[in-house]
Amino acid sequence: MSKVIAFGTDKQAYFDLFIESCSRYSIEPVILGWNEKWIGYGKKLIAIREYIKNLPAKEIVIIVDPFDVIFLSGLDEIEYKFNKISSAFLCGALNLGKLNGTIYNYEFNRTGKKFPETATNYNYLNTGTWISHAGYAEYLINELVDKFHMNDHSMDQRLLTGIYVQNLYNVGIDWRCEIFHNLLFKDFITRRADLKDLKFTDNRVINTASGTKPCILHASGNTSMKELALRLGYDRDIIVPAKSMINFTKKAFFHIGQILKS
Repeated sequence: MSKVIAFGTDKQAYFDLFIESCSRYSIEPVILGWNEKWIGYGKKLIAIREYIKNLPAKEIVIIVDPFDVIFLSGLDEIEYKFNKISSAFLCGALNLGKLNGTIYNYEFNRTGKKFPETATNYNYLNTGTWISHAGYAEYLINELVDKFHMNDHSMDQRLLTGIYVQNLYNVGIDWRCEIFHNLLFKDFITRRADLKDLKFTDNRVINTASGTKPCILHASGNTSMKELALRLGYDRDIIVPAKSMINFTKKAFFHIGQILKS
């Protein structure tokens, strides 16, 4: 048994596409934070904790962003794959080039240690998608609050990056892209998706670096999802992003601000 949980305050970006992909695979997501003011990523994790603490400890929880995610399979396949993985808290992974990797480390990796290298080069942790059991996820979020002083405005990706790089808890990344495939845009102007390592077939994708068929596609960084959606068989009327430029501007200034603070 598993539950899909997403946090979103209002309809923006590719929310309609996310909902349609859930419907395609008979998934009923739980949306937290709706009609509330966005405060920060720490607040998002705390809201997730408050919800999952009422779930059975062994229930699988799949956390996704509702604005840039497409489901590619049903929950049975996701559960099967997660149960074969040793990580108790599994995050999506990013394949970044040298420049993006340097920027990522400057913004999120405060440990002074390098990311462990993987056979696929999907080395960098991304918190836009993760999966765990409700009991372990609640425990880990409690640890972030109690031992790492996470507050409403804390960066979840910075905290979990530190934990992963230093191997402090049973946190891993899906570097084989068994469940999650994360991608970024190809260029800053058009934000067209960088489709390296992706082969499309029968409304699914194959990661050519690992030979796996991911179950969830996450286009982070305000990446355009138009081409992805069309190649996955979705209608044009649901792939028009809402508030696209506003979101892009907000995210750009947010990350610039984080880098300057560093």
